[in-house]
Amino acid sequence: MTSNGVVTINVVAIHGAQSFSPNPATLPTGQKVVWHNIDNTTHRVVLNDRSVDTGDLAPGASSQPMAIGAAGGEYHCAIHPEMIGSINQDTSTSPAPPSSY
Repeated sequence: MTSNGVVTINVVAIHGAQSFSPNPATLPTGQKVVWHNIDNTTHRVVLNDRSVDTGDLAPGASSQPMAIGAAGGEYHCAIHPEMIGSINQDTSTSPAPPSSY
């Protein structure tokens, strides 16, 4: 979900790649991301390269808006490492790569 230049990713449950929604998330260039914990358990979202750390997110809490590097990245819950997700940068302003047949 996108609003006011911020993309919201919901923390849904401890369920592997289905733990976050949307997953993968597409982040338009220049926008920030917020993680919103809709689960009933505390989570802590960390980018795998450690460039972003939300700190503990109690049930119902949201992170501050955070900038993600130009390449996007994979992330996980530091408390529940089996929870994984990824962010892709929106490259729709770039020419599409040639399709292979």
